[in-house]
Amino acid sequence: MYIKAILASLLVSIILLPAAVFAAEYDDAAPYDAIVLEEYEEEIQTIYITTANLNLRSQPTTDSERVTLAPAGSRVEVTDFRDGEWFAVIFNGYTGYMYAEFLRELPQPGTPGEVQMLEWSYVRNVLPLNVPVTVIDVRSGLSYQVMSFSHGRHADVVTATADDTAIMRQTFGRWDWTPRPILLIFGDYTIAASINGMPHGGNPNPSNGLNGHFCIHFVGSRTHNGSTGHERDHQNAIREAYRTASAW
Repeated sequence: MYIKAILASLLVSIILLPAAVFAAEYDDAAPYDAIVLEEYEEEIQTIYITTANLNLRSQPTTDSERVTLAPAGSRVEVTDFRDGEWFAVIFNGYTGYMYAEFLRELPQPGTPGEVQMLEWSYVRNVLPLNVPVTVIDVRSGLSYQVMSFSHGRHADVVTATADDTAIMRQTFGRWDWTPRPILLIFGDYTIAASINGMPHGGNPNPSNGLNGHFCIHFVGSRTHNGSTGHERDHQNAIREAYRTASAW
């Protein structure tokens, strides 16, 4: 029940704000015919992610001129799917063609509160840097905030405040490398993830009272040292987070 209350309070803040803004923009006393209705077409962007270092070509063939190179994990806007083998795209202001086999669609956020299992190759492109986001520990229902500062093989994060540090410590009992299942919430995203509880390395936010940072893992993320056992534990915790939260 406590976890549901947390999610409900977060959803209320998301839902009520647009309504308040909408109400403030219109004068109910104005006559109906004074309101000018404008027709518009909603712009839909289809965003894909490159899964490898990928050439942007001037024409849909490997023999054509290379316009530029898009590193793995780059965001590109697909403007035409053509025959499905080559996509017409826009990348960093350049237009051209990319081989479709190495492009994967960036998932859109679900409805607010809907839990998603998203691959790290996607999450790293939507998770904000240096901005507080909410963590819910699915086993205890406790919540705290962290800030991501590096998107390498996984997300390196720090607690936002000393109070957040205290709450996170409470969820682990003691600082521990053993992963715990969590939900990471920002914008309309609620993503199943896993976090370790051992401060290590640097800390760009020393005001939180810690000497070190933590790692958050998502589907397909890796550890820095390639420890397959630790990676497996994180992936198991991600699945636990998804199963538990989906049953709420």
